[in-house]
Amino acid sequence: MKSNLKCKLTVLFALVVFSNVLFAQIDTIRFNKYYFKKYWTDAKAIAVSPAKWDSKDWTKLGVFVVAECGLSFADQPVKDFFQSHKNNSESYVSRNILEHFGAEHSFIVMSGILTYGMLAKDKKYVSTALLALESFALASLVTRIPKTIVGRERPDNWQGDGPFTFNGPFHGNSFPSGHTTASFAVASVIATQFRDSKWIPVTAYTVAGLAGLSRIYDNKHWLTDVVAGATIGTLVGNLVSHRTSNSKLTVVPFGNRNFQGVRLAYTL
Repeated sequence: MKSNLKCKLTVLFALVVFSNVLFAQIDTIRFNKYYFKKYWTDAKAIAVSPAKWDSKDWTKLGVFVVAECGLSFADQPVKDFFQSHKNNSESYVSRNILEHFGAEHSFIVMSGILTYGMLAKDKKYVSTALLALESFALASLVTRIPKTIVGRERPDNWQGDGPFTFNGPFHGNSFPSGHTTASFAVASVIATQFRDSKWIPVTAYTVAGLAGLSRIYDNKHWLTDVVAGATIGTLVGNLVSHRTSNSKLTVVPFGNRNFQGVRLAYTL
């Protein structure tokens, strides 16, 4: 039973993560006025995007809402499973390592990527760090809206309310998971920028997924909170990775030992 549930959760995260369309990576982001302008243009794109949706987009949203509603019936069983299968070592790793990838550990990763890029004069690494920082910031802002409006109680609330307790605006902040949103926002940028690598995208999404699961393990969020957070973070990260402000499209020669050709590049 334990292994079967873990398998289903793994498949669920895989469906959320790997259902994205990947585009040309951005290698020339700089810490200048255009970078901050990009925050505004991307935030505006997120805000007005529903007005530009067609029937397919609304259908996708409808499917997601229905899926979340159906998945909500697993919230309590999943919580009970994790709370009944705890041990000290796993609790330490979850609480002190994995959980923090939704906050300070993500900043450590971004700082490391940026530092390496600056020292090695590698534009791709510098761009990745700056894009990840923007994604982290915008995804965190987006998440605050449903957190504030929905008002869902956390699973560790003192009254012991179940997953269907929604108190309205300003009276609960469980849905969606902010830590999961942030970790997937960073992971999706890294995965997109380094999609030519065999292990970096897998590692990035695996760490983000474990960070999300740690929120369930630590009894801070319901399963549907984590799935919603992973979806929001991934979508914001993909948008940030595929847009530039005041950019120009150019064709750049590209090649390695196995492939020769060209790629599209955005420059500021």
